[in-house]
Amino acid sequence: MIVLVRHAEARGGEGRFIGSTDLPLSAAGRAQAGALAAALAPARPRAVFASPLARAQDTAQPLAAALGLPVGALPGLAEINLGAWEDQPREAVRVADPAAYAARGRDFAHFRPPGGESFAQVQARALAALDILARGPLPAVAVTHAGVIRAVLCHVLGMPLANLFRLDPLHAHATTLRPAAQGFALLGFNLPPAALAPRP
Repeated sequence: MIVLVRHAEARGGEGRFIGSTDLPLSAAGRAQAGALAAALAPARPRAVFASPLARAQDTAQPLAAALGLPVGALPGLAEINLGAWEDQPREAVRVADPAAYAARGRDFAHFRPPGGESFAQVQARALAALDILARGPLPAVAVTHAGVIRAVLCHVLGMPLANLFRLDPLHAHATTLRPAAQGFALLGFNLPPAALAPRP
């Protein structure tokens, strides 16, 4: 089984375009990371991976420490790169470039901000990262981002990528996948850490 976890709550991105911008965990996020480790460590996952971004690495670290494992960095799990829009106020981008802002709303799958990437590109690299995880050892925990989880689930569920924002991954909650003959099967979505703890 592969357990995809959205990173714990970060601070500093309110009202801004935040993709590959590095943000630290908030105080609540650090508590969420600790709770995640306490719930998952007894299940003894055999590998822990994370996006290279600090908010994902810092979410994964308490679990990895409890297991005596390293945190493997998988660049394919990183959040979307929004290029010139990174860390810019959403309203400022809308006012400065209304045509591009509207184009994004019409085509979430393929729109690329200047110097950035599209969700179609995110989906492709995220699925390649999942293929690496599927080779084992399993079970594996991989801490990633909302955009990555949305893109992966659109593929797994056969949903148009344009509908990715209908999915709302919660901080420090899990999406569980099972490698299958053709891709991956979805086992659970937005599972709280306690739901992943082994039963006595």
